[in-house]
Amino acid sequence: MTQLKNYDIVTPGELLSEQGSDGSGTYVENGKLFSKYFGMLQINDRGISVTPFTGVYEPREGDDVVGQVVEVSSKYWVVDINAPYYTRLDSRDVNFRADIDDLARYIQMGDLIYARVFRIYANHAADISMRGTKYAKLPSKMITKVDPMKLPRLIGKEGTMINLIKNETHCEIVIGQNGIVWVDGEKDKMDLAISAIKLVESEYHNPKLMEKVTEMFEHVRAKV
Repeated sequence: MTQLKNYDIVTPGELLSEQGSDGSGTYVENGKLFSKYFGMLQINDRGISVTPFTGVYEPREGDDVVGQVVEVSSKYWVVDINAPYYTRLDSRDVNFRADIDDLARYIQMGDLIYARVFRIYANHAADISMRGTKYAKLPSKMITKVDPMKLPRLIGKEGTMINLIKNETHCEIVIGQNGIVWVDGEKDKMDLAISAIKLVESEYHNPKLMEKVTEMFEHVRAKV
């Protein structure tokens, strides 16, 4: 093993380990493990992986996403889920009975929804579903976009980072795996939550990120 540490920044082709199997963002050559990307090294019980600093969201079956309706047809809604292609929510794939002659009565253009990706096509377009009690139309509160590749740091190990932000701001936060984050709460608290989320995104590579976010909240409390 090289002297690299968890959260170190690595470059494409950089040697990560003298041996080992390939994980996400890595490849094996001549029995040695190398990085595919310019990104952040992550070492845990499951092995070694590299998360690129930037990336485009590519839908995967089972992903939970936050999206915005951009068109209403007679049988389905067209939804922007921050992917290269818009996706479709069919009137048969919602958790309520919808009259197909008046779909805008239930979900209108501009509305936010929380849904699940359940079908991927050859061109990487997708269909989504709102079947299930956890999925719903979301009130039009604050949303922000985070690079999907950086979501693991926003969530934190076993949810530590996002729970810190929720506890400090008393906001309800829904994170879509497509990089769209929905925030609901008092106006000043929502602003604070968004600031914390953006701090996490900008300091993604910082191994002391939790301490930095905690210091931000302490600074805000000291000013009250």
